[in-house]
Parts: sequence; structure tokens; C-alpha cells
Amino acid sequence: MQWGEGFKTGIEEIDIHHEGLFERIHELVDTFEQGRETAPLRKQIIFFEGFLVSHFALEEVLMKKLAYPDYSSHYNEHIQLANNFSRVMNLLEDGEITPHLASVAVNYINNWMKSYISHLNLSDRHLTDFLKNRWQGKLPAEG
Repeated sequence: MQWGEGFKTGIEEIDIHHEGLFERIHELVDTFEQGRETAPLRKQIIFFEGFLVSHFALEEVLMKKLAYPDYSSHYNEHIQLANNFSRVMNLLEDGEITPHLASVAVNYINNWMKSYISHLNLSDRHLTDFLKNRWQGKLPAEG
């Protein structure tokens, strides 16, 4: 799944994060497919999880700041997505990346990405429509 214009929400700050998530997930899949040692994979997974958390935090701050009416359900989706992604690390418990393990991991990540894209296309669209309605596509200044 590649990033494309169809995923853009019209809120530049959020779109930059979304595109970055696509890039980083593709890097992670590539690393699994290359069958590298677990240490670089663990590092890449941790890096991705950090990026994911920062992206969710951006959306959550905006939702709170603007009293977004669907905050609770959107936040719960973030928790579910983050928890589901964290299970990727469990696949590395054996310490060796076999072709079978790489295949299982890539399949799991691709399925997770489908869930994330569904979230982006539904929940994030509702959020960004709300933001655009309030702020004409510009995020409010920090403060």
C-alpha cells in the first residue's frame, strides 16, 4: 500500500504525519523481507512506534483543544491500533529471522496497515472535516 493523493485530508500537518507513517511502515516491511538480524528490526519497530505515538498525540491534542465530539471513540481507536502494532515485537522473541517468520511478520504488518488505512479513511476524515470546518484548513496556533 503506497501513499497517494487519495489519502490526503487537507490538513497539511496531519498529511505529513500520515505520509511519514506509510514511508516508515514500508521501510519496516523491507527490513523484514531482507531477513536482517533482530537488533535492527527491534530498533526500527521502536522508532515506528514512537512516530505512531507522536502522530496520535498530535490528533489527540487537537481533538481536546477543539472539543471534538467524537474524541473518546477516536482515542480508543488510537489505543487499539497502537496495541495491535506493538504485537509485532513479539514475533522477534525467538531471535532469528527465518523466511517463515519474515513472511508472518509482513502479513501481520500489512493487515495492521489495512486497519490503519480504514481508520485514516473514516475516523481521521471525520476529524479533519471538523477541523477544516472550524479553521478553514489551518491548525490553531499553539497556546
